[in-house]
Amino acid sequence: MTSFLLHIQSLEAYLEHSGGRLMRCPLPDCVHGRVFHGLITLRAGLSAEQELSVLVHELAHWLEHSDPNIALPPAVCEYEAEAVEQIVLSRLGLAPPELLMDEFGQHSPTDGLLPASIVRVRSASSRICGALGLEPRRPGSEPQAPVHFEAAPGEEIILEYEQYGMGDLLGSPEAL
Repeated sequence: MTSFLLHIQSLEAYLEHSGGRLMRCPLPDCVHGRVFHGLITLRAGLSAEQELSVLVHELAHWLEHSDPNIALPPAVCEYEAEAVEQIVLSRLGLAPPELLMDEFGQHSPTDGLLPASIVRVRSASSRICGALGLEPRRPGSEPQAPVHFEAAPGEEIILEYEQYGMGDLLGSPEAL
């Protein structure tokens, strides 16, 4: 059995365990999949590779956009599902090289998304990767050298972060 089929079976089991349903049936050529009321429908006849990609995409919609109390524009929903799809496929080593991202977010699928979208994308991709048995990937950070500051009472220290265009004001509680 191919790895694609194993991944599909893992996601089917996750969906069923989580209360969702999956079926395959004829759909128009322009529609590979859809989700409606907890039912994910995939177009019959897709290759295993296509089916895995579409299943991840529709599962992202199901995880991120099934709450009827949250109304998002359709374009936002599509951007989020596409980002989840890219993240999961890259974790599986299946994304085209131009879609891969590095540990510091360069060429990230979440570039350009609003912070609320990024939260939804990270949550859904983490749950889908977990269903596939992939360890969660946390954003890396560069080791930082310790810094020691001394200030006399009443003095202030201002730290500026050129990279982010912002700064912090440090001072003793008496100075604030």
